[in-house]
Amino acid sequence: MKRAVLFDVGDTLILGHPKFWLWPLLLERGLTPDTSRLREAIAAAYAEYNRRHLEAISPELALPVWRTFHRRLLEGLGLQDHAEEISSYLAENWQNPKVWPITPGAVEVLTELKKRGYKLGVVSNWDGLLPGVLEAVGLAPYFDYVAASALEGVAKPDPQIFRVVLHKLGVAPQEAVHIGDSPDDVAGAEAAGVTPLLFDPYRQNPQAIHDLREVLERV
Repeated sequence: MKRAVLFDVGDTLILGHPKFWLWPLLLERGLTPDTSRLREAIAAAYAEYNRRHLEAISPELALPVWRTFHRRLLEGLGLQDHAEEISSYLAENWQNPKVWPITPGAVEVLTELKKRGYKLGVVSNWDGLLPGVLEAVGLAPYFDYVAASALEGVAKPDPQIFRVVLHKLGVAPQEAVHIGDSPDDVAGAEAAGVTPLLFDPYRQNPQAIHDLREVLERV
């Protein structure tokens, strides 16, 4: 019997694709990105973020990491002349929920799971901004424990970050399900003895669920 549901954040509870949070900012400024380079730009930006995020244990340390992430992304999209202004804007407005678009169905699913009595946790490879981000978008009250890799000192796919959350929630591994979008989510959950559920909000992976509301049928 399952007693707890764990969630990744990026591309699970919050949509990370630039078209959902960056494109509106560019449109306001009359800017057009070079989308032919989008895949490479995203990969380069995340490579830099992943290299540095574990050291970003506070907002003061995390915001420079995000500014570099945004500059890398914008430069990769051919918008280097605007990279400094937009990255500064995003850093100054990091608590604006428009910067962090919630995945459709997330609030509905979390509300129903809470109503059913499940313990809810977050297991996310994220920096010290994560608690504040979840507060900003209104998701923080749903969770009994939030584990950001930078704050725990360990990142997925290491199963230790799952064990931390399981301990905090007081549940055994076999009593938990983890929803996430990446191979690291699946590998880390399985290594910890937690049942993984692969999610793809962009509907590109036929092996994943594509609507968070399906979680309610699976747990």
